[in-house]
Amino acid sequence: MKNEDNLYLTFFTPVVLVCFLIIGSSTALASSEQNTSYNDSSANIEFPYPRGTAPAYGMMGWETGTQFLTDNATLIHLGWSTSITPQQFVDNVNEGKKLEISKYLVATGGPQMASESFWKSVKDKGVSDNDFFGVYFPDEEGSPSTLISMYTGMKKYFPNAVAGDYLGDMASGGDEAFIPGLDVCYFTTYTKFHPERPHAWVYGNLIANAPDWKNAGKTVYVTTEAFGQAIEVNASDPDLSTAQKVSDRQTSQIVMGILGGAQGVFSYAYKYAADTPGYTGWASFKPKYEQVWPWIMNGNRTLLITNVTSGRTSIKSDPGETITAVTACIFTDADGRKLVASSSMLDFTEANSTANTAIITGVPDGTYNVLWENRTVTVDDGTIKDTWQPYKYHFYQLKTNDAGNK
Repeated sequence: MKNEDNLYLTFFTPVVLVCFLIIGSSTALASSEQNTSYNDSSANIEFPYPRGTAPAYGMMGWETGTQFLTDNATLIHLGWSTSITPQQFVDNVNEGKKLEISKYLVATGGPQMASESFWKSVKDKGVSDNDFFGVYFPDEEGSPSTLISMYTGMKKYFPNAVAGDYLGDMASGGDEAFIPGLDVCYFTTYTKFHPERPHAWVYGNLIANAPDWKNAGKTVYVTTEAFGQAIEVNASDPDLSTAQKVSDRQTSQIVMGILGGAQGVFSYAYKYAADTPGYTGWASFKPKYEQVWPWIMNGNRTLLITNVTSGRTSIKSDPGETITAVTACIFTDADGRKLVASSSMLDFTEANSTANTAIITGVPDGTYNVLWENRTVTVDDGTIKDTWQPYKYHFYQLKTNDAGNK
């Protein structure tokens, strides 16, 4: 795992630069963070991808049928396979063009892509990098040298195409060797696929690994994974025993992505595959994410100290360090507006179904609208005191006419 001090080097120039502040008696994770703030040094209007054609919150369609078109999917899988020929790659590109989604096409394949001759053959068949958006390399590629060979070959013949992948190796660290092989790295969230991982695994994974990618000029996404029975209601599992708990767990993982420094969100649309449940939590959070996007995009973020006064106070975040049971950051957008984002880090089982009361310190004085909750809070002593149920989050937006806004 990476030394947490690396988190506070200057981050990825396009957007969402991470900034953390520690005060006094922080938890082990916060205590390793430096008292420094970073701002965007050169705004890149083409974010989130180098080619600037994908939104910050999108859906990756499944390759069976064309249902994804009705949901405005923005990245489309055409051929989820373990091997591919140059002709099959070209066929995928042509299928994307026929569906008028060529700008968003993600064509996937296997180890053949590591050969430079593969990409030359695709080029020789008349394909240019204006014909497809980019490539999702073989899922969870375990060999850095293979990934880099794929990337090098593709970039030689298609320099504008985007390379992205999810790397399972992220969970245990050791990701630095993979960085030269991608433009975009996806950090996948599972509703509850790996029982040994606490709910805060999303946040811990980003904190442990994302800074390396951002420092190298790469783009980091949190990618929601709708995987099998893990997103179904399970009456015997206290964490997933109701439809509301399943939905809340999904949405709060996106909030953890925001707090952990993800620069965008994509959903793997497994709902298009047979016998796969939907994911209402992820879908319902999209308009909320778009509302707070100006703060995420600007990248001016500071970790705030929270003092948990009731309920479980902290949790070991696999693969991160110990973190407080409630985590909060303050964001500043390009117009100087303030937004405090906060979330419970606990599963129902970890929290024993008990709410946390916590005090967030370092907050500018003024009146805050609590987004999506039809209430306000007034800050006159630099603190917000509130209650967080397991999976729940609060976003506090400082009213623009308050002096504390600037």
